[in-house]
Amino acid sequence: MGRYWTPPEDPGETQRVLIELFSVLSRVLPAAYFALVCFGFWKDFGQTGKWTSLLWMVSEGLVILLMVFRRESHRLSKHPWDWIVALGGCLTVLLVRPATVTIVPEFLGVAFQVLGTVFEIYAKVFLGRSFGIVAADRGIVVGGPYNIVRHPIYLGYCVTHVGFLLTNWSPRNFALYIVVYFFQISRILAEERILRGDESYRAYCQRVRFRLIPGVF
Repeated sequence: MGRYWTPPEDPGETQRVLIELFSVLSRVLPAAYFALVCFGFWKDFGQTGKWTSLLWMVSEGLVILLMVFRRESHRLSKHPWDWIVALGGCLTVLLVRPATVTIVPEFLGVAFQVLGTVFEIYAKVFLGRSFGIVAADRGIVVGGPYNIVRHPIYLGYCVTHVGFLLTNWSPRNFALYIVVYFFQISRILAEERILRGDESYRAYCQRVRFRLIPGVF
């Protein structure tokens, strides 16, 4: 068994039906999950009036469209660990909760959250139909925010999460974010393992050196 799944050039009728069924489920199930996430952000906005919740809803709502209309994968990881970290990165962050302790003035934390959310929306729009959850090759995107770091969506999330943690400090939230970024960094490495099979991506990596944080990683 290989490490990657690639679509067969001439599938039989049964295989074609199974591939189409998997394609539909791999779009509908994540889209339904993110719809529930958006509903949660909408409820939070209604209860607290925080515009950051509305921005998060827009950001995750965009994921629904990208999942439904994404390109088919040229190569998709079959490694169980790659699937575990993809799901872990999506699910663990939902366990973070508001807290009463703030480390910085609230306006500063909100500014981080707004900046990070706007940047991740920009990166998602630029990535477009190449968006996905599990490590795969759906085409190489190298312009716009991808001139800054190789994984700008994760950078946007990181800035957003820092802003949230600074204004919602608790040992529980801090520990959860450590777990979240263990998963996210593992996702980055899994994605690059597949994308480096493309010569154009290797050339891109020579041009844009940093994966997540400019000058650091």
